Amino acid sequence: MTQVGHSLTGLTIGMMCLPQKTHMRWKIAYFVSFIVLANIPDIPIRYWGHDRYDISHSLFVNLLLITTFFIMFSFLKHIRMALGNYRVMIGAMCAWLSHLLLDTFYNYGHGLAMFWPVSRAHLAFPISWFSVVPNSPPPFTTHHVRIYAIEWLAYFPFLVVVIALRKMLRHRQGRIVHPDQ
Repeated sequence: MTQVGHSLTGLTIGMMCLPQKTHMRWKIAYFVSFIVLANIPDIPIRYWGHDRYDISHSLFVNLLLITTFFIMFSFLKHIRMALGNYRVMIGAMCAWLSHLLLDTFYNYGHGLAMFWPVSRAHLAFPISWFSVVPNSPPPFTTHHVRIYAIEWLAYFPFLVVVIALRKMLRHRQGRIVHPDQ
């Protein structure tokens, strides 16, 4: 999986739990955060990312990290409230964990050892039109463009649907007359 699919998925999940904030700068930071969260298992740092795929893509390791952040933000109520409370926190957890599910869709044949260290079993739900990027650009080839375009076409429609549903819901809520008015 490339950053395109992970980022679009994180953005879609972020859009689903977007609180009603008005400042565009806040929304941009919010969406960038969800994109980063969806890409955390691939961050290229020592003993993480593709350097230690077994650790960075382990469901147990990621749940431990998520739980640590969840507990930390639970005690910091002012930060939690500024972020959007528990709905946003649960959405952030889903964006982070979506990475593991999406990586099982790729047809490179190895599957994902997401249950490490409990099990060395590999989980794979390959979808034939998804491919991994053989090497990170540069050089940027037409093969890379094809892989990115396929991911864009596969994941972008979900974002469009969520945006449309949010607009319909907001429009419907605007037409509801409250009894106290």
